[in-house]
Amino acid sequence: MKNLLIPIGKIIYFLEAKKKSLMHLYLQEKYYSRAKRIGKCVQFNGQSYIGSIEKVEIGNNVHIGDNAYISAKGGLFIGDNTHISRNLLLYTDSHNYKGTVLPYDNTFILKKVTIEKNVWIGMNVTILPGTYIEEGAIIGAGSVVSGRVKKYSIIGASLAKEFSKRDKNHYDKLENEKQYGGKNGQKIQKDCL
Repeated sequence: MKNLLIPIGKIIYFLEAKKKSLMHLYLQEKYYSRAKRIGKCVQFNGQSYIGSIEKVEIGNNVHIGDNAYISAKGGLFIGDNTHISRNLLLYTDSHNYKGTVLPYDNTFILKKVTIEKNVWIGMNVTILPGTYIEEGAIIGAGSVVSGRVKKYSIIGASLAKEFSKRDKNHYDKLENEKQYGGKNGQKIQKDCL
């Protein structure tokens, strides 16, 4: 029996990988054709959901990991060279708790989310409406982010507190030389800029 299950498992694994690959191609085409703007060398890795895609602007060389859920009703801007790991939850809207019924009504409070260039967002991060993440920030895995994240900040843990800063001289040197990473941090070609 075990000798039969192993080949069946391989076939299922192969088909599942092909399904993900086809879904990736479909979603990439859908997002590119409907978004407000998507730059060059953008990758949607795996399956994702982006609602209100027509309100989304994405710069060049942006990577969005598998299983991202993005509700962009309030507008979303993602700057160049931003890399987002898997399992992102990002909302630009919330139910209106000041509405006509409790605990909230069927209207929404819309607040744009802005993520500037060269931001790295770890896995399992939740970004709440109105968040503004400044250039070069790093958001640690599992963080819940709200409000403004200052330039070059490295934040993490459930309280999303700054615990370090990037070396500004090193950062400026790489920025001036246009040294950007692509998939898995590999140096990208100049034609992606």
